Amino acid sequence: MEGADRARALLRVRGFGDEVREAAPDVPVEELGATGAIAFEWRASSVRAAVYAFDDQDAARAAEDSLRATPTGGRELATSVNGALLLVATAADDDLFGQELLTELRGNFAGRERDDE
Repeated sequence: MEGADRARALLRVRGFGDEVREAAPDVPVEELGATGAIAFEWRASSVRAAVYAFDDQDAARAAEDSLRATPTGGRELATSVNGALLLVATAADDDLFGQELLTELRGNFAGRERDDE
């Protein structure tokens, strides 16, 4: 995905070391109308996160609105838009550590990329 390095930097995935690995996104790129995606899963929790790229911020916001209106089946949903990128992250409802991680990921994604990432 174009913008994959920026997505990694925003989420600060390198700081998680071996706890995180790349995975397939839960929601197919085509279903959201995105141009690409990069996704991750955490080994020590139920967290799964994907960053989708869109043509512009308006398209990313429309996809975010659509996802928020869709039931998540026992998973807490966290979303955030940063420019034309959309973060979609979930954790099991009973995974308290995972829910804390969602808050951290959302905060990271809403910020700026760090040079050391």
